[in-house]
Amino acid sequence: MGGTFKEPTDRTNLGSVWLAFLLFAALLIAAVSPAFAHTDHKKKQEAAAQLARLPSQVGLPAATIAVPNDAHAQMGEMMEGRTVDRSTMSTFERVVDWLGRLHPMIVHFPMAFFPTALFTAHVGHRRPSFAKPVQFLIVSGGILAPIAALVGWFNGGFDVATDDAMLQPHRWLGTAIGIGAFGLGAWAWRRPEDDRSFGMIVGLTVITAAIVVQGWFGGALVHGFDHMNW
Repeated sequence: MGGTFKEPTDRTNLGSVWLAFLLFAALLIAAVSPAFAHTDHKKKQEAAAQLARLPSQVGLPAATIAVPNDAHAQMGEMMEGRTVDRSTMSTFERVVDWLGRLHPMIVHFPMAFFPTALFTAHVGHRRPSFAKPVQFLIVSGGILAPIAALVGWFNGGFDVATDDAMLQPHRWLGTAIGIGAFGLGAWAWRRPEDDRSFGMIVGLTVITAAIVVQGWFGGALVHGFDHMNW
């Protein structure tokens, strides 16, 4: 029949699209790293200069001004977009910087999709109608989580050797979540009958727990280590 849905062909096409996306991401990261190394250094210098001028501007002694960690200040500047001088950036650097500022928006989608998928998968055992969105949620999260991880690298820079105790776990846990989410999404796409299986439930539980921890690190980077204190 002319209108028959050809699932294997669609899956093959999806795999080709994702392979092309991953190759593009790898090439883009390789190209961006030197540029970001230069712009990150300039941003840190600008932030340090502004902090040095702040006491005299407000009429306070320098000892009363707390100097934040450089990496945290850099992350805050990039996320808020207030103190970065983009007039000195090239077009390519502006594109990368703009993509990085998408991170706080995109990251909320996988944060919502996977816990919701876990809940609906559990409830779906008793109420089959609740299980219908599970595959959609997992596949959607599997697409968006790697994108959120990639633009997170753009947002935080590509200095993988930083010793920042907040940025490093946030960066690598986010990368692991992106990879794991893509795996679950591919599984749910290829084997929709397994969307409520024991293995899928375990995978969704692990991803959801990792997202909770990742959210804490993200909040700590923006609002400080004690942002969840009682």
